[in-house]
Amino acid sequence: MKSLKLFSFALLAFTFILSSCGKYEEGPAISLLPKKTRLVGVWKVEKYVAADGTESTPASGDESTWEFVSDGKFIAIAAGGGFSQTTEGTWEFSDDKESILITFSAGGFSVTESTKILRLKNTELWLADSDGDQTHLIPA
Repeated sequence: MKSLKLFSFALLAFTFILSSCGKYEEGPAISLLPKKTRLVGVWKVEKYVAADGTESTPASGDESTWEFVSDGKFIAIAAGGGFSQTTEGTWEFSDDKESILITFSAGGFSVTESTKILRLKNTELWLADSDGDQTHLIPA
């Protein structure tokens, strides 16, 4: 009887832990991989979702990528149609790890953009800007 109570308590505690582990709106609910491990890598845009729900995909031939390096370096390459532009900067998680802060130079000024993480899996990265527009990325 005592072992049944202990098992029931452990099951209840485990269920509570699973239900409270989800950091991001769109998941995952739980992951064994640390956030940084899931984020680091080269990503490409799968689709864009406007704040009104309108979806669009990158133009044909778009080879743009976003790279998050483990040492905090950020590299964005806008490429396609014979055009290529590289922007380098740094990235870090916000204090609550619910956003990514990307800092880069633009026109001689240092700019920091905060992008909310909606989903962070090793195969999906969904981000939202301050206007509610989303960018869904997949590994490149």
